[in-house]
Amino acid sequence: MNYASKTKLIPGDMLKLRIMEDGKLVYKLIAPAQRKYVKAKLSKTEEGKFIALTEEGKTYSLNQAAVTFFKGNVGNEMSIIVNAGEEHASAAIEALIDK
Repeated sequence: MNYASKTKLIPGDMLKLRIMEDGKLVYKLIAPAQRKYVKAKLSKTEEGKFIALTEEGKTYSLNQAAVTFFKGNVGNEMSIIVNAGEEHASAAIEALIDK
């Protein structure tokens, strides 16, 4: 989850996995998906999961570790990254927007 947060992974990104001799897993982004940047507001589901709501009314699930990393609060405006070529239900956080 932390690698996904730092790398801002989105659905469609291609990763390479190396398994080290000691069993450690090392991921590397080798082919990023085509990206589109969208404004959204941070919200929560009834189950307490953070989501992004766009001005067009679309909802995207977010990496919960990324919300914590960015110190997000419900109502924050943010820029999210979505796959530009295909519709998916998940997005990555690019940044919180200060007012």
